[in-house]
Amino acid sequence: MLALVAAMMALGPACSTSSNEVVFEGSPSPEATTVAVAEDGATTATTSLPAGAETGAATTTATTAPAATGTVATTVSAADTTTMPAAPERSDRGMEALTAPVLVDGRFGGGITVVGPGAERTALYVERADGFLAQPIWSPDGRLVAFSRASTTESWLVIGPGSGGTLAAYETPFVVFYIHWSPDGRFVAMLGATDSEVGLAILDLDTGMVEIVDSALSYYLHWSPDGSRLLTHLDNSRLQIIDPASGEITPVATFDFVWSAYQAPSWMPDGHSIMYVRPAGNQSEEPPDELVIHDLVSGEVEVIATGAGFFAFAVSPDGRQVAYSLHNLARPTSMYLVEPGSGQVAELDAPNTVAWQWSPDSRKILLLGISEASRLSMAVYQDGAITSYPGIAPTENFLRSYIPFWNQYGHSHTLWAPDSSAFVYAASDRGDDYVFLQPLEEERPVVLGAGSMAVFAPRT
Repeated sequence: MLALVAAMMALGPACSTSSNEVVFEGSPSPEATTVAVAEDGATTATTSLPAGAETGAATTTATTAPAATGTVATTVSAADTTTMPAAPERSDRGMEALTAPVLVDGRFGGGITVVGPGAERTALYVERADGFLAQPIWSPDGRLVAFSRASTTESWLVIGPGSGGTLAAYETPFVVFYIHWSPDGRFVAMLGATDSEVGLAILDLDTGMVEIVDSALSYYLHWSPDGSRLLTHLDNSRLQIIDPASGEITPVATFDFVWSAYQAPSWMPDGHSIMYVRPAGNQSEEPPDELVIHDLVSGEVEVIATGAGFFAFAVSPDGRQVAYSLHNLARPTSMYLVEPGSGQVAELDAPNTVAWQWSPDSRKILLLGISEASRLSMAVYQDGAITSYPGIAPTENFLRSYIPFWNQYGHSHTLWAPDSSAFVYAASDRGDDYVFLQPLEEERPVVLGAGSMAVFAPRT
């Protein structure tokens, strides 16, 4: 199955639909995806919480750790990779190791839970009816949680405090399979299936209005740093900017054909430059495409890299470096760090990487790849060295819904602790799904309890 994920990445997967089938994984089961879109394309108002919710039910009971046998973390140079044994030991520590809250998606869409800091555990929502829960995400300030809930006839975006308490449910025009909160916390962008396309809807939290803004065969997006604009990438050929307050759409660039694929474009921290892939000036020469930073004010374009294949890219949180990877079926992943302006380049020896993410302190990169044992390898790059951690069998939710689309999820979800001291992940072990914490300075992961996916709060 991991080999299949690599093939999907190399071929440039898209958040798209065909014959009403959602290709972007993470949506509810097929019987829950037949929600009709309103004729005017909009729904309004906050509804009462659907039946089946339990809120604020906090306990301090930890789930028993799955049994396994041993390995240790090994620090290696960027030119030397160590293969980890298949079944790592588990730490004797428990949830008390958490220094920040972690949002957990339960198995089979049955519940949303917050664990930590420390040994705290809060059940935000337990599904008791015919619904399906998915895609939990923190607000940018780490106070609120949003997630998708769908039944066979209705769908909602549910929002409430991460500490437990009253939840509000906003009716949505489709089953939501991706959520992206604006940095200022005022808007929530949502993607879902609308007939044969992917629809973009935006919730204005000031008014409680949910409106469909746009749709396309494939759709990716990124909020501007101030939350005033939404940069979107449609059908691997169009870039545009949407004003969430007015719904006005401004075209940025349109290309007849791009050999390479990529998912989400990216705003730069300055708020007036964007990063994306476009055709090179001379398509008769190799390589045919280029990764660029485009200043929307001056019109200047800086070429960061050239190549062909599947591009993934992200600027470090401090804005000083751009990391990008390029891979296809014919060769291993190439990955580089580039300093915009100076053009200084450093190569990472990470040939099996399928997904990665900058740490909040901009000093590290979490690398997820395919190991020789067909497991998901995990490593952290820092200062020219790679530290490898025990490989895992990811949960089906993590494997299918998140990893192939991590270039999009990396903008909205973080596996990193806010202090960059640890990361979290979900893995299967002996027929069950668990959430683990991997402190960077420890050899073994800490079991946090049952769950199919988990992300850290962006702030403590």
